[in-house]
Amino acid sequence: MNGRILLAFLLSQFAFIILLNFASSDLLEVYGINEPEKNITNINFEKLVIEYLNWWANVPFEEDPQQLDNPCVIHGSGSFIYLHDPFEMGNIKNTCTIPQKSLFFPFYIGWCDNGNIGFYGIESYDKLLECALDANRGLVTMNAYLDDKNIIDVMIDNTDVHNLKVLHNNSLDNHYKEIGPTDLFTLTVTNKTQYTNYEKPQDFESSPAKYKAVAYCFCGFIDKDELPPGNHQLSYYTKIEGSGGLDVTKGWDHESKITYILTVE
Repeated sequence: MNGRILLAFLLSQFAFIILLNFASSDLLEVYGINEPEKNITNINFEKLVIEYLNWWANVPFEEDPQQLDNPCVIHGSGSFIYLHDPFEMGNIKNTCTIPQKSLFFPFYIGWCDNGNIGFYGIESYDKLLECALDANRGLVTMNAYLDDKNIIDVMIDNTDVHNLKVLHNNSLDNHYKEIGPTDLFTLTVTNKTQYTNYEKPQDFESSPAKYKAVAYCFCGFIDKDELPPGNHQLSYYTKIEGSGGLDVTKGWDHESKITYILTVE
């Protein structure tokens, strides 16, 4: 008889513990203590960089936002919208109507392909990597605001490209992405490109040319769930100091602020 009572007591305690665990988990989630982060592990960010560069490398001069009175420079690809590279752009404002999709944009993206002057025909990943890393040299400040909320606040010291130092990173989760170095990928260049650093532009005068490339990106990402239908404003700011880059005598020091006034449908 005592054995039966003891067994019933133990079973009741075991059931109570299980119920308590479930209840505790629910309460924690209600109060945001145990709230799971958004799952972004299924996003191939390297693929986004590759698609981005295959678009941006071929934006023609006449579509450069610095040449337009009312620019809206974007590119849609699947569930993403790509925004333009701020490199040496100064202050630019874009006004766009877009579908509800995730946004992807670079603060500072270096790449090198084997069509560039001095690297023509090179197949060595290591040499193209060194070129891409060198393009991102400097002390870099990066900030982004979405609807007046500071979502990205990063400062890095990348003057030694083999010893990047994060001086601070106060960004909200899942917005700032350091992507790279990529594997070798194919960069298609057309005669629309506004870049003039190609050794043999005759390669793509009549038809697109394909080059091997490597890239490294300090990038921003905004999930579509943060962009419900309506009006939004996104601004991202990049400041580069002490950048020798490939041109040691001049450097690529600059400040740029890109603002998008968005109507999400």
